[in-house]
Amino acid sequence: MPRLNAVIRSRRLRSRILAATAVVVVGGCAPAVVDGPAETLSAIPIEDRAIVPSPPEDPRPAVIWPLTGLSAEGVPQADLDRPAVPIKIENTARGRPQKGIEHADIVFDEMINGRCLRLVAVFHSDLPESVGPIRSARTQDPNIMGSFSTVLFASGCNYQVQYTFNRLNQMLFADDFSLTTGYLRGSDGFERVTRDIVNKDFEFRLWGHPEVFADEAADVGFGPAPQQFEYTYPGSDATAAIEGSAVGTIDIRYSSCGHPHWVWDEDGGVWNRYEFENPLVTMDGNPVTATNVILLRVKVSYTQGYNPEAFVVVSNASGFVATGGKVIPIRWTKSSRGDLYHLTTLDGDPVYLAPGQTWVELVPSSGAVIATVKFDGVVQK
Repeated sequence: MPRLNAVIRSRRLRSRILAATAVVVVGGCAPAVVDGPAETLSAIPIEDRAIVPSPPEDPRPAVIWPLTGLSAEGVPQADLDRPAVPIKIENTARGRPQKGIEHADIVFDEMINGRCLRLVAVFHSDLPESVGPIRSARTQDPNIMGSFSTVLFASGCNYQVQYTFNRLNQMLFADDFSLTTGYLRGSDGFERVTRDIVNKDFEFRLWGHPEVFADEAADVGFGPAPQQFEYTYPGSDATAAIEGSAVGTIDIRYSSCGHPHWVWDEDGGVWNRYEFENPLVTMDGNPVTATNVILLRVKVSYTQGYNPEAFVVVSNASGFVATGGKVIPIRWTKSSRGDLYHLTTLDGDPVYLAPGQTWVELVPSSGAVIATVKFDGVVQK
């Protein structure tokens, strides 16, 4: 009997263990039971939802003047489609003050014989009634202004220059009406003013009328002015303004005849032009300023005896760009007479200018003449 009772107790124990195991297995497979009230989700009222912000307004104008990058919205299409008007302007003490150059979109400062300076002032967005004094062309001019795809207007030129313009298929309109062969023609837009109007010698009293010049350029088949440089918006994001070094003055010493320099005007946001120690002010009492000043180093040779010629068709030459009171070193390329001026940083990135007027200094850096460049009095190599 004792043994039988032990067997029965052992079987009962195994039965209880199996039953408990079955409960555990079944309980592990059953879904969890959550006590408490069910949560109800409701939609956020439309008026309480966060508003998705609009994308920032594009600061670039819908239409720009190609030679300044400034807004041309609302400008008649005929004005936008007119050709650029490059004019040769005197820039010696005897020829200053000039008339109308403060309206030019882009101005090139070039050295001529006597190591004096003469300007190629390019007008497009703003055509003043008169510009002067107008002087003669040089052999380097077709390469300087060839990218504008238009006519150069000058008082005349010598036979060597005539040959150069014809050879390069560059058209020149001059006050000398005998120039009527090939690419050389006369113009009705010139006017020789009297001494009582301009108290200067005869050679400094030739004025021109840009509106007439623009019509004449259009009549011979030239069209809208090609954009020459890249611009950024807003102008405070210009390459030099962002990456450059702050400077207050830029001095370029060509010779005893030519010594322009620029002074940064923080309040006006422009570079003020000086000739030697005097501010450059036009006959109408307006200061000459620039938003961007570009210095392009060029090699100079004397191809006409005493007349220097700057090599403007170059590859990977050095230079500087000044915008927003700062200056940055650059490299520049102009592969042909009609090619644009390609400006890059030393790392090869494009250089962007601020919208506005631009002056380009063609600085002799090797050859017969070497100009001195200083930033805040420090000579630049």
